[in-house]
Amino acid sequence: MLYWVIYDISADDLRLKIANLCKNYGLRRVQKSAFLGELSVNKAEMLYLECNETRKEEEGACIYFIPQCETCYQNKIQLGNLIPNEEVRKQPYAVVG
Repeated sequence: MLYWVIYDISADDLRLKIANLCKNYGLRRVQKSAFLGELSVNKAEMLYLECNETRKEEEGACIYFIPQCETCYQNKIQLGNLIPNEEVRKQPYAVVG
């Protein structure tokens, strides 16, 4: 399933740690604080747990994990240059575990 990970984190070091976790799980950055990619439910849960443990460093950090089915993604309306549909499935980063 496709997952969006979107966050609002003010601390630079914590924001970098969360971004690196997303990359390590094969998610692709689509905006500065938004990642998208395909994860199994198990991988999504593992990422959630790692992000949650890391997030405890900053009180105000907010991270959303949003699953999205393929049909809904295909029906999106896009303005500008987001990652092309076929690129979402490519995982340029090492997948954890």
